[in-house]
Amino acid sequence: MRGTSRLAFFGWLVQTFPCVSSFREDAIARRSEGFSWQHLHIIAKADGDDDWWYPSRQVPKPQNPDCDSAVDLLKNMVDADRHFEIVLGAVLFIAVLAALGSSCFLIGGKVKPRPPGYWTSRSWNPFHDDFRAEVDVTMELRDTVQQLFDMTTRKEAMGIGRDGSWATHKSFRVLQVTRVENGKLWTDYVRFRRNISRTQATIRRMEKEGAPCRAELKRTQEALQAIESVHEHRNGAASVKDFIKSLHLDTGRNERLMFHGSPGIGARHPATGQVLFPTQETSPVYAIKSAGFDDRLGSVKGMYGSGTYFADMASKADQYAGQYNQPGYGSIGERATIFLSRVTLGCPYKTNQSLEQLRRPPCVQGHFDLNLFWNDEVHIGRPWREKGVPLCICSHERFDSVMGDFCIDGQMKQYREFVVYEKQCYPEFCVTYERMP
Repeated sequence: MRGTSRLAFFGWLVQTFPCVSSFREDAIARRSEGFSWQHLHIIAKADGDDDWWYPSRQVPKPQNPDCDSAVDLLKNMVDADRHFEIVLGAVLFIAVLAALGSSCFLIGGKVKPRPPGYWTSRSWNPFHDDFRAEVDVTMELRDTVQQLFDMTTRKEAMGIGRDGSWATHKSFRVLQVTRVENGKLWTDYVRFRRNISRTQATIRRMEKEGAPCRAELKRTQEALQAIESVHEHRNGAASVKDFIKSLHLDTGRNERLMFHGSPGIGARHPATGQVLFPTQETSPVYAIKSAGFDDRLGSVKGMYGSGTYFADMASKADQYAGQYNQPGYGSIGERATIFLSRVTLGCPYKTNQSLEQLRRPPCVQGHFDLNLFWNDEVHIGRPWREKGVPLCICSHERFDSVMGDFCIDGQMKQYREFVVYEKQCYPEFCVTYERMP
């Protein structure tokens, strides 16, 4: 109660209980110090009783029943006021905690993910990620990247196959390595990565589903073992192992360092020899550095449908890095570009047949989108209605990526390929190399 409320209460007390004839001045003077039973000194004089009563001093109270009623009423009101203050304080405390929690949540949602510690570019403001730079790290990483390229080049497979029959080169020489430090792309990538379940958590959920997921679970485990085997092979070189370790990849979500080839300035049409990208700004390489990978731009006519394609071998990514010599002059001496990219594969769907027209992975029970049933624009492999996979509408959890195995539609392929979607990849390193004999 405030001071005026207490004065009003004392006045009402005197009028209601005639036995209370006076209050000591210091009791009223202390009203601003808090209405506390221990601090409030009330001296009541009952009719016909010469004894003063000090409740705070534990002096025996008078036996007059009217005075007892007045004192008990005062004590009850003091206790009620104290209870009210406690409840009010608790409510205010909870409200403050809720406000702080909401503020932290809102502020946390606006704070941008921190870039890797080895980046040289960053924003001093944690709420901004508007920085972009391409840092030359050739002196630091050229030898390591060269060794990585050598370890992931299959010379016997170069120059053959549908995608690489034009190649006459057999090796690569790394010329330049740059690091793409793009704040906005990094923010998008990290936030998307956080939303991908940890691989083992998805595996456990599939195991709980039992029979409906048994076949897909087996293929998924085979895919994970294959991915791990390839990356364990890279660890055979100490410098490559240290380099990959320094990236602090989120292996729990199956984040890997993979290859993506893309045409750069001066790339030519393989049949006519026409220059497709006369300037740097018109080339796919520049677009990827500036805006990142965009799976919406991929063709649904690819072997595994629309998406962003990656390889675990440099010689496979090289097939998509463009042709630069005039037709008929071979590929030796050409300079091309491959991105060494962070890719969060999550839990992959392993396939041994083409998936043309696919736009997203199937569910963990192997169900593909129903619209594929009516799609007759399949030029690679069998039509969808003859693939032997269920086509339906479902709400099951989906795989995070697609892994095309070596054997596709009964034919052996030279390489595996991986397809991811949306913001599952970040083009961290841009490698310029020369095609060598």
